[in-house]
Amino acid sequence: MLTEASITSIWKKQKLFVGIFLVGIGGWFYYDGIFTWPKSNLHFDAHTTYLKDGGIDWPKYAAEKGFPAELPHKRYEAMDIAGQFAFGSLAALAGLSVLIYLATQFRRTVKADPEAVYSPAGVRIPYSDITGVGKKKWADKGLATIRYEIDGKKGEFILDDYKFERQPITAILAEIESHFSQPAEPEEPSDSTEPTPKDS
Repeated sequence: MLTEASITSIWKKQKLFVGIFLVGIGGWFYYDGIFTWPKSNLHFDAHTTYLKDGGIDWPKYAAEKGFPAELPHKRYEAMDIAGQFAFGSLAALAGLSVLIYLATQFRRTVKADPEAVYSPAGVRIPYSDITGVGKKKWADKGLATIRYEIDGKKGEFILDDYKFERQPITAILAEIESHFSQPAEPEEPSDSTEPTPKDS
């Protein structure tokens, strides 16, 4: 019988939201650097020039020139605007990285049949090649590490019951453990566990 765990919709939505949010933040930084701050500098410089020329009715002059009467709080220097582009680029690249990662994970699954488990990358791992099952984070975080060695090459992958559907991923872990000859690594003991006294 084949057991298959697909990516959960909540994981996909989370990564999609984070990616779009970061790209949007990057676009906002770029918009300020290209449009908002240069326009603010024109406003600031117009007021400075107006005062140097002896102007006394700025609100009227500003209305004629299409500027708000309220002045910008500062003039943005070239380094300020360059910073907008730098931060915008970092945010946009981070967002694109998340979206690209999502695209590579979108159709991944974890599968298990009576003879082998298939990692999210599609690697077929016979149960006899599994060398370790790490469950220290399974109870609290739903993460288990499966280690294996095939033809002398070691590898590992993660069973994640948040990223993948919980019920089938739990069944797959149980299937792995039922074929694994060594006991799984124990979960971390709680702080309340008292040490067992030694025999005298």
